[in-house]
Amino acid sequence: MNHLDLKLELKGYWHAGGGRGAGSVYDAVVYRSAEGLPLLAGRHLKGLLRDALWRAENWNWEGFQQGITSTLFGGRPEESGDTPPKPGLLRVGDATLPDDVAKWLCSKEGQALRPGLFRGIYSTAVEHDTGMAKDHTLRGIEVTVPLTLNARIEPIGSGEKLPGGWQRLIEKVLPLIEAVGAHRSRGLGWVIIRVDRGGNTK
Repeated sequence: MNHLDLKLELKGYWHAGGGRGAGSVYDAVVYRSAEGLPLLAGRHLKGLLRDALWRAENWNWEGFQQGITSTLFGGRPEESGDTPPKPGLLRVGDATLPDDVAKWLCSKEGQALRPGLFRGIYSTAVEHDTGMAKDHTLRGIEVTVPLTLNARIEPIGSGEKLPGGWQRLIEKVLPLIEAVGAHRSRGLGWVIIRVDRGGNTK
């Protein structure tokens, strides 16, 4: 097996935005697939995986040799001085709903329930002295309900340059990723990521 399948179990509301709003309704809406289904972009997941691997490498975890992060996921100019940065050897796909769930939600019957995948949450700034809401500070964002996503990590090209045991290294750092998406430091996006040994059909 020259790939690694991941299962992401979202435990609460999460916001994977595309940088767009929705007029007076939401200041930020979630990113959707072409079919209108929720997804977590592969580039975002790759960044989280890279950060987790970088921490393990710099904490001198056993088996994480120096430079493994840039080998697998590419370098950064500030780390290596290379401009453009050195590309990595792995590609991280978008995290999407399981195929059978996505197929049903795209059916005539499932389409009616698709809006139920999304909610709106609102916040506002409060005056310290009075406890009253400040004018013009109401902010609303669209979020996605808790659900399970699948993602695949695979080599770019033949994969012949990949170090042996790269899947094991990535599996070891998965617990370092506790949340995904925007506002993950403010309580959104709590997640458990595991290796999917059932072999999803992505």
